[in-house]
Amino acid sequence: MAPTENQVQVQTSEIIKYLFEDEHAVLFRTLDSNVECDGPESFDPVPIADKLRIVADSLTENPQFKAAFTDFKRAAAQEAVELAFSQSVDALCNTHVSQRAEVAPEMQIITASVAFGLYIKKSSPDLRNKVQSAMIAFLNRRVGTWIVKQGGWDKVAVAL
Repeated sequence: MAPTENQVQVQTSEIIKYLFEDEHAVLFRTLDSNVECDGPESFDPVPIADKLRIVADSLTENPQFKAAFTDFKRAAAQEAVELAFSQSVDALCNTHVSQRAEVAPEMQIITASVAFGLYIKKSSPDLRNKVQSAMIAFLNRRVGTWIVKQGGWDKVAVAL
């Protein structure tokens, strides 16, 4: 059964939480991966977060990220973090950074937002909590309904 919009919002929050883990926590989690899920209906955000991290790492080498980051920091200084994050991701989606004709626009939004969020986390750790919250709100607002229609994050992750 497909998850509800509220369930997808909770799943999104869990995925972003794992994306923003410290590097040593990711390593420890990898070494301690013998934990089994409760059943076929249980949701495991870890493999989805890991997959998103790999996709994001391939995008952040682009110079467009530095330009977007500079604009983001300027707006974040004025406490407009969520708006700045949204505008930066939109700008990245409109460049060649994340555009591929065969990829749905929603997937481009997901990959660009994850890549940009992780870039900010790495480049400006003091903004980590604000960016994490902005990312969750942004993804829920912009692609939450689409994720529900796809059958949930598990189905979306297959397309990454």
